Amino acid sequence: MDFLKDLLQKVSEKARSATGEVEKRLMELREKLDQDKDGKPDLVEKALQEAQKALEEAKARLAELDQDKDGIPDKLKELSEKAAQAAEAAKAKAEEAARLLKERLGKGDSPS
Repeated sequence: MDFLKDLLQKVSEKARSATGEVEKRLMELREKLDQDKDGKPDLVEKALQEAQKALEEAKARLAELDQDKDGIPDKLKELSEKAAQAAEAAKAKAEEAARLLKERLGKGDSPS
């Protein structure tokens, strides 16, 4: 019985020792990750700062592209307007071609 008691005590001591060592290493790691001692890992803070910077740059770039502040980049609006004008011109030409074809077909039907 004493053998089991001694064994259990040794195992408990080893477990406490190992737990203490793990806690010590975790504290060391935490200190290495948080050099400015603010409670937040520096790497996470840096990633958040980079994301914020990228967001601000994207907003600035969008503002440059959308001078009239309507939410649509001006170049895109300009291209859309040009496409609409080209479509209207193509429609007018198609209608003119259809009219000319109709006239020619109409002249071919009349007796000479």
